[in-house]
Amino acid sequence: MSSTAVADDTQLQISRELTQQFGAELRATLLGAMESGGPIEAMNVCRDAAPGIAARLSRQSGARVGRTSARYRNPLNAPEPWQRVVLTELFEPAVQDTANRIEYFAEGGADVRYMQVIRLGPLCATCHGAELSEPVQTFLDKNYPHDLARGYKPGDMRGAFSVVWPARF
Repeated sequence: MSSTAVADDTQLQISRELTQQFGAELRATLLGAMESGGPIEAMNVCRDAAPGIAARLSRQSGARVGRTSARYRNPLNAPEPWQRVVLTELFEPAVQDTANRIEYFAEGGADVRYMQVIRLGPLCATCHGAELSEPVQTFLDKNYPHDLARGYKPGDMRGAFSVVWPARF
């Protein structure tokens, strides 16, 4: 195995670990917010805490860690062109066929790119589902007038975690 292949395997593994950590921390924080303050508090966590988790993981790893979706709520999470292609052309068809982890990893051009599907869990359906309570709808209409992230059911692809490693010199 070449040193490049070893480096790629290491970056793939670390990318998986970063997305797992991001997801676990975000879920724990959301669960705590739901228990202490309900869905409005949980939406504040998604808006405020998730970017902080991503920024900390980015600083610690040297990669750019984040999350995105073709149907985003926050415009700051809008996909880059390459991410939109992965989300719509690779992930969406595959998500319909399997409940397994769906990921993308590619080295090329100026960086190394990794994405892993985020599936909507039952807790997340409270704020992203087809049936939303009136307080949730009011909050979303006020704070996210161009929200695209509604109408999901548990198990749907909600978006993806993304890890981008800078080019090696």
